[in-house]
Amino acid sequence: MNRKFTIIGIVVFLGIIIFLYTLYTSDIGFRSNVDSNGSYIRFQVKQNESQDQVLNSLKINGSIKSIIATKIYIDTSNPFFTFSPGLYRIYNGEDLKTLLNNFNKGPFYTSITIPSGLRIGEVANVIRNELSLDNPSYNFSVTDFRYIAHNDAHSFGYLFLSQIPGNSVEGFLYPGTYEIPKNADAKYIINKELGAFEQNIYIPYTKFQITSTNNLNFYQNITVASIVRRETLYNSDKPLVANIFIRRYDAGIPLGSDATVQYLLGFDSNEQKWWRTNITAADLAINSPYNTRLNAGLPPTPICSPGLISIKSTFKSTPNPYWYFLSGKNGHLHYSVTSQGQINNIQKYL
Repeated sequence: MNRKFTIIGIVVFLGIIIFLYTLYTSDIGFRSNVDSNGSYIRFQVKQNESQDQVLNSLKINGSIKSIIATKIYIDTSNPFFTFSPGLYRIYNGEDLKTLLNNFNKGPFYTSITIPSGLRIGEVANVIRNELSLDNPSYNFSVTDFRYIAHNDAHSFGYLFLSQIPGNSVEGFLYPGTYEIPKNADAKYIINKELGAFEQNIYIPYTKFQITSTNNLNFYQNITVASIVRRETLYNSDKPLVANIFIRRYDAGIPLGSDATVQYLLGFDSNEQKWWRTNITAADLAINSPYNTRLNAGLPPTPICSPGLISIKSTFKSTPNPYWYFLSGKNGHLHYSVTSQGQINNIQKYL
C-alpha cells in the first residue's frame, strides 16, 4: 500500500513539475502585443524604479505575460540584469529574450536639450556631445548636420520654409528638449527642430492671426529676434532692444550690433568659442552685410535660434524713446536717447 501511494505521489509530483514547466515555457514564449495600431510603443523606465515596478508596467501594457516567469528567466539567464532608466522601444511580436536584450542595450532614446541663442554649428556640437555621451560607438556627423542646415532648407516640407529666401535654416532650429533615437542622423534631428518651430511659432503667428506691431515680414522678425537674443541677458530688456533695432532699421541707421559681427567672425580658435569676446577695430572694419556696425539693414540670415520670449518681444516690441544701449558688467543694459548719452554711459559703466 505504501509503495502504491509512493508511486502515485511521484506521478503527481512529476505532473505538477511538467505542468509548471509547460506553464513557464508558455509564459516566457509569449510574444509582446503592445500596440494594435502600430509596430511599437515607447516605454519609459523611470529613475529609481524597482524591477517589480518595471515588470508590472510591462505586464499591464502587454509586453510580458507573467511577472513571476519573467523574474525566474532573468535570475537564471542573467542574474546581474538591471533596467536602466530611459526611453525604449518595445515592438509587437518580441519574445522575452529579445525584449530583455533590448533593455540590456540601454535606452533607445536620449534626451537632448538645445538652449536658445545657439548658431547651427553650436547646435551640431551639442547634439554630437550628447549622443556620444550615451552612445560612444555612434559617430554623429557634425559635418552633415551643418551642411544640411545651411544648404538644404527647402528639402523639408514645412509651411514656414516658403518665408525663407535662401537655403539656410539658421534661426529656425527651435530650442527645447528633444527625445532623439541614439542612432538618429542629421536630417532626422533637423526635421524634429523645424517641426517644433512650426508648431510653437509659425502656426500660432499665422493660423491664429497674431500680427506684429512692426512692418517687418516674418523672416525679418526672426532675424531681429535672433539679434535680440544675443544682445540681451534679461527678458525685461528684450522688447525694448527689439524696438530700438526695428526703428533703426526703418530709419536706415546701422543696427550697431556686436553680435552680428561675432557671428561673422565664426569660431575663434584662440578663445575656443563661437562668439568672440575680444572684437578688434579690424573686425569692425570688415565689409560684410553681417557687419551691422558698418552697414545699415539686417544681416542676410538670423544669427542664432532665438527662443519664444525673444520672438514674442520682437513681434510685439515695446515703444521707447531710446536709440542706443550698452551692456554693463553685470549684464544689465543702460539706455540713452542721444549719441552723447551713449558716450556718457560708456564712460560710466564700462
